[in-house]
Amino acid sequence: MVKNQGSTPLLHWLEEQNLQQERCGLVNIPNMRDMYALFYDHTGDLHFSGIIQKESANEVALSSVPKGSSPLAILSFNKDGYSAYCRSYREYWEWVSLRNEERYQNTLQHGKNYDAKNMMHTFRLLDMAAEILSEGQVVVRRPNREELLAIRRGDFLYEDLIEKAEEKIAQINELYETCSLPETPNLEKIEDLLYEVRETFYQLG
Repeated sequence: MVKNQGSTPLLHWLEEQNLQQERCGLVNIPNMRDMYALFYDHTGDLHFSGIIQKESANEVALSSVPKGSSPLAILSFNKDGYSAYCRSYREYWEWVSLRNEERYQNTLQHGKNYDAKNMMHTFRLLDMAAEILSEGQVVVRRPNREELLAIRRGDFLYEDLIEKAEEKIAQINELYETCSLPETPNLEKIEDLLYEVRETFYQLG
């Protein structure tokens, strides 16, 4: 709400004026984007639409106002910012409904404000990527198991882990420029290996 030479939040203004949003009526101000003249129905006879008609609304409500009526105030509606807020709010509660509760409780417990299990796997994959580029093989059993478990426990600060991850990414980029791996996989060798694995599996069965 425009107030003196500044502004005040709508709810504060309504509380200060002892007004109900349901009795407010908004009218577009021509040539002023997302600016509205706010009128008020003191008698309850004008049946204005209010500022919003339901809590989930993404738009303000507009009303028909009798000619000659004087607005009480000017309302500025940051539509883009409000839409972004609603989207973030919706995405947050979608995440809450889908999150792994055990991992979430672990995040609360170690108090570092990051998903420690996810961070552990991030470092595992970064290390494996570097090994594939430098040694040409996949090492499943991790030689730095204790370090990875410490990350999972939340023993490190988030900022330190991010800095370390960025260093590993830079190392991977350097290794990629000099590695001897082929540009494309050997499809024939892959098919032969798949055939061999299937044949061995069926023989064991």
